Amino acid sequence: MRRIIKILATFSTCVFLTNAFADPIDDFESGLASGTNSDGIPLGFLTFSDGSSSVGISVTDAHPSLPGEAVGNNVLAVSTNVGVGGFAGFVHNFENPATDTWTPMDWTAFDAFSFDLYGNNTGSAFFIDILDNRNPGSTTDDAERFTYFFDDDFTGWASFTVSFADLSRKEIGNGAPDDGLGLTDVHGWAFGVINSQQSFTNYIDNFEVRGSAVSVPEPGTLVLLGIGLLGMGLARRRKKSET
Repeated sequence: MRRIIKILATFSTCVFLTNAFADPIDDFESGLASGTNSDGIPLGFLTFSDGSSSVGISVTDAHPSLPGEAVGNNVLAVSTNVGVGGFAGFVHNFENPATDTWTPMDWTAFDAFSFDLYGNNTGSAFFIDILDNRNPGSTTDDAERFTYFFDDDFTGWASFTVSFADLSRKEIGNGAPDDGLGLTDVHGWAFGVINSQQSFTNYIDNFEVRGSAVSVPEPGTLVLLGIGLLGMGLARRRKKSET
């Protein structure tokens, strides 16, 4: 019986790690949605800047090769020219199929987001924003922003995974709630460049959310567990009969 218990102890620890992935939030294979809701809030993809800096976005399949991509893969080209102390970028306000309703997503099942970005090693500062919940009954863009800053200190494509725990609240003076990152009503995401003082083009692809690794018993482990329990039962029955 001790041998059976030893076998169970050994094989019950046989697990593998799996990651929970959602379908890509944005892979840019269907173009850039654009519309307006009944309150006049732009939906889909739109650009922003400080007013003196410039930014343009477009979907293209003519880009530096992304490792592992399919033939004809589309990415988003983001061309910026940001002045001293300035900023520019784009935001994706999540839309419904008709592009007339701001439609938030529930990301509570996930703990991180990831994306592929083409860098130019300019030393400029980048940021990624997550647009969280809004005030009840709001008719304006008062989504609470949470941001992640990083540098353009790489050349070519790089893959990033950012934990929601690494985001910090960003105050932009839009009257947003101040109730923490809830992730029950995520209204969008944004990418931007800060104070670059030069013009360049970045490419971005495969923005998605992902969950944490979890331990799952291997199929063989479950079979062995069943055999072990059966053996323990037979051994117990035999001992009882001998008694």
